[in-house]
Amino acid sequence: MSYSPAIVANAVLTRANQRGIFISHLKLQKLVFFTHAWCLAILGEPAVNERPEAWEFGPVFNTLYYRLKERGHERIREYIESVDATTNAFATLVPSPADDRFWRILDQVMDRYGTFTAAQLSTLSHEPGGPWEQARLAGQAVIPDETVRLFYEGKLQ
Repeated sequence: MSYSPAIVANAVLTRANQRGIFISHLKLQKLVFFTHAWCLAILGEPAVNERPEAWEFGPVFNTLYYRLKERGHERIREYIESVDATTNAFATLVPSPADDRFWRILDQVMDRYGTFTAAQLSTLSHEPGGPWEQARLAGQAVIPDETVRLFYEGKLQ
């Protein structure tokens, strides 16, 4: 159950559109990260098949950044198209509706974090002792999944 950042981002956008939530590039990055983090903590599996990087404003999925960097702080309304491996055509892809575990966690993430601003989410992703801070202090460019999993599992207890 690991998806590209674009596919997880499309799932976040789907839920945001259903709920009337404003999503900017920065906010989308953080919601994808929190979805990834809680999937690791609850399911023991990553939601995203790319590791987040420890950038200045928190965890960032590099490929998602380069696809959306021109958007700035504006609202993202369109879904991200990817190449569908079965048809070899561009398509708007989201996780399968049959992936109940993913969608349940995403819904919990949207319930908990969806109404926060991008700045608030960035602050939350900089939590003292959190995965982003651990990676930055260790001089790591990439935040290891194990670091993310252990930190968010600790929040469950």
